[in-house]
Amino acid sequence: MDPKASDYDRLRIEELNYNSYLKVPELTNLQVLQSRPPHHDEMFFIVIHQSFELWFKEVLHEVDLLMAYLTAGHVSRTLKVLKRITCIMECLCQQIQLLSTLTPEEFAGFREALGTGSGFQSVQFREVEFVCGLRDPWFFQFFEGRPEELERLQKRFQSPSVYDIFLRAMAKDGYAVPEKVLQRDVATGHELNDDLVEVFRNLYQDPKENYHWLLSCEALLDLDTLWAKWRAVHILMVTRTIGGKKGTGGSKGGEFLESRLKLRFFPELWEVRNADWQT
Repeated sequence: MDPKASDYDRLRIEELNYNSYLKVPELTNLQVLQSRPPHHDEMFFIVIHQSFELWFKEVLHEVDLLMAYLTAGHVSRTLKVLKRITCIMECLCQQIQLLSTLTPEEFAGFREALGTGSGFQSVQFREVEFVCGLRDPWFFQFFEGRPEELERLQKRFQSPSVYDIFLRAMAKDGYAVPEKVLQRDVATGHELNDDLVEVFRNLYQDPKENYHWLLSCEALLDLDTLWAKWRAVHILMVTRTIGGKKGTGGSKGGEFLESRLKLRFFPELWEVRNADWQT
């Protein structure tokens, strides 16, 4: 222990233990059942969704580091960060399947207790989508009356996405990223650019000594793939639990989720697969 530490710091370090460090008592008191009488399966539902939010928080934490590394030109360091994010997403794809153990009758037993609660209202989920480039101002309506959360979303909406930062880093390293792409309004959705597809085709075909860029492209695709997988598993889980009924909060349930299945964070990295690879 640092001999210069104050008495308060010494006492704090000595008293710190597993429960106090992780705030386990506070954490395990956050599961408050709303059903009356309390329904057994509501605890299961709450724990799963609270853990989702913790993982979304960690994904955002890692994404901010990812963009900092790209901005600083530390491209190879992003590979470690992307690996962690994709590992988290693999965990989430498994975790969401836990909800399939909830039968329709069991969910119906406490569903009314959710009130108007809906996944639409997850600010962190929407932040992940925004920071990865999927931007739709339509979602702002679900945060009216919640100014702090709305401000967080608007900040992400108006800031460069992971893809924007990645492409700027490529341009800085000498790749011919189209100026139209670099100068676009980041608050608008990214549109597929054929010239950018060609940049990626050239990189894939002849990476030379810059193979770390190719690996970074593949790592971004891993993230995109797992996010799409999460969506697909989510749809199956929802359909298995409530069928074609409306979702909580008045959403269209599985119908809405299916409408977003084809969305991709990094479209040119997918489109380059359609390129002519003959030499």
